[in-house]
Amino acid sequence: MKRRTVLHASIGAVAALTLAACGGGQTSGRGAGPVNLTIALSSAPNSLDPAQVAVGPFLNYMDPAYATLLTRKADGALGAGLADEWGYVGKKNTQFKLHLRKGVKFADGTPITATGVVNSFKYFQKGSGPTVAYFRPLSFSTPDSSTVVVSSPTPNPDMGTLFTPAYMGGAVISPAGLKSHKKLASTTFGAGPYVYSAQQSVSGDHYVYVPNKNYYDKAAVHFKKITVRVMPNVNSQVQALKSGQIDLMYGTPDVAPTVKGNKSITTLQKPTTWAGLFLLDRNGTVVKGLGDERVRQALNFAVDRSAITKAVYGDYGSPVAQPQMPGYDGYSPAAAKMYPYDPAKAEQLLKAAGYAKGLTIPVNYGSFDPSTTKMVQAVQDQLAKVGVELELRAATNFGGWINDLLTKKYAATVLSPGTGGEANFYAQQAGFTKTGIMNVFGVDDPDVDAAYARLAASDAKSSQAASKDLTDVIVRKALALPVSGTDTIALFNSKLHGVKFPEGGAQLTSNTLWTTR
Repeated sequence: MKRRTVLHASIGAVAALTLAACGGGQTSGRGAGPVNLTIALSSAPNSLDPAQVAVGPFLNYMDPAYATLLTRKADGALGAGLADEWGYVGKKNTQFKLHLRKGVKFADGTPITATGVVNSFKYFQKGSGPTVAYFRPLSFSTPDSSTVVVSSPTPNPDMGTLFTPAYMGGAVISPAGLKSHKKLASTTFGAGPYVYSAQQSVSGDHYVYVPNKNYYDKAAVHFKKITVRVMPNVNSQVQALKSGQIDLMYGTPDVAPTVKGNKSITTLQKPTTWAGLFLLDRNGTVVKGLGDERVRQALNFAVDRSAITKAVYGDYGSPVAQPQMPGYDGYSPAAAKMYPYDPAKAEQLLKAAGYAKGLTIPVNYGSFDPSTTKMVQAVQDQLAKVGVELELRAATNFGGWINDLLTKKYAATVLSPGTGGEANFYAQQAGFTKTGIMNVFGVDDPDVDAAYARLAASDAKSSQAASKDLTDVIVRKALALPVSGTDTIALFNSKLHGVKFPEGGAQLTSNTLWTTR
């Protein structure tokens, strides 16, 4: 039951990359930008508790009220947050030290101490959010009142990332919040530049954040109010953006073209997730053939990625043959060339593996995402041409998809809308390591384990090569069937500045960094 809960949270986090909604901005006139920032999302948060919330665009509900220990700069580098100094202790990638900024306080005026940070970490470790699993093995010590040392039982070459907004564990919770766990779901107890105003908000409809009088950097408070409004209909969001009622929304391939040519609206897009099939049953438990590397490779040769991507995603996707996108840590030019479209080669490999007459693979997917439905049906059509039948099982909601997945009746699955857009050490853990949350059959692959261990122990000089090597192993052994890299699309008021995708990152910079100057 616990695994089911954690999996549900993880899926919500990844799928949140395509969510969008609505709000209402105000301008000060005479060409100035908005005084009040209003962001549109298509779904209310599952919680305001940092240890429970799904991330992705849901961070727009969290960032105003919860400052994190470290931040992510636009160039992709780590930046200071509540901590002003950080780095590894020694050269084994197992200990990481954080030094707290002097004089920082929670919104209620309570000083932030090393002990308070550790208590927050320990609470986070018990949560069900999508990044909690990365924190559970960690232990903590406090050499002094301003220093926290984080220890990992195994090497981690990118530990600092865990304390940035995208992973939420570094969003320190005040002692008052830790004493009232139930209140964390609907009240904020952070140290961010804003605080959640329950009096001005209506749960499920709109969430209002006002300046925090105890924030250490008053110059960083750029708006009188930040509002995140909930509006499920993306077409209504576009109309609200055009009329100036909202300042930012997340677009889709269907609505993004409708604002082209509108000078008051800026469109920002970036490949962030890969869509395709996780080949779960790599030991051949349900479908014996999937235990044969040649069969999995045949599937990869049989798919015309360019044709499918153009038909399904248009200008908002790109064909990919690996579980990572160009521009991200671990993307491998060599892996990109391993599986050109070659149906004849696919048939040859199937024959050599003893499946000249083909085979049948049961696949579950979420029909709640229209693009996923189109993609998997297109893959089904193309695989049928080489004698491979996909028996598709559609789930109409996340819960149904998860329930189907955990039955272990399905040899492959499609994560809607996709996954990726982060450092390879984290991106490949869920699907391809033995204890990964997507590895429901618990497949243990010695080659993956070895490559992952090399990456974990790598230093700054060797990490790039080790990261690519991990990708190459996954692709060479055909552990998945990637098809398309899909874009996250942001549509926003052109008077809004600082809205960017950091280098190597899939999530927009924090809304607390946006300005109208």
